[in-house]
Amino acid sequence: MANLEATPATSSPNFPAAELASILREHLIKVVRARFRRKGLPLPTSDDEVVVMVVELDSMTVVELLSNLDDLVPFKVTESVVKAGGYDTISAAVEHVVGRLAAKWAKHHSGVTV
Repeated sequence: MANLEATPATSSPNFPAAELASILREHLIKVVRARFRRKGLPLPTSDDEVVVMVVELDSMTVVELLSNLDDLVPFKVTESVVKAGGYDTISAAVEHVVGRLAAKWAKHHSGVTV
C-alpha cells in the first residue's frame, strides 16, 4: 500500500493593499494640508476632495513617507516604488505605490529576490 502523506499547501499571506493605501493616503493628506496652511491657500474640508484635487507631489515627498509602511510588508520599502518626477494627485500616488508594492510582495512570496 502506498504511503499517501498530505503535503501542506503553501500560500502567501494576503497583500495588505487597503492598509497600505490608507496609511499613504492619510500621510499625504497631512502633507498637502500642512503645505496649503503654510501658504495660506484654501483647501477643501473633505479628505475625499483633497485626494483627487490636482496638487504637486514631488517624488521626494512620497519617498519620505515610505518608512510608515515597513511594519506591513516583509521587505524593505525603497524609493524604487515611487515614480520619478512625482504625482499630480494623492490618489495617483497611492495607486502607483501600492501597485508597485503588490508586485514586490508577489516576488517576495514566490521566492524571487526583490
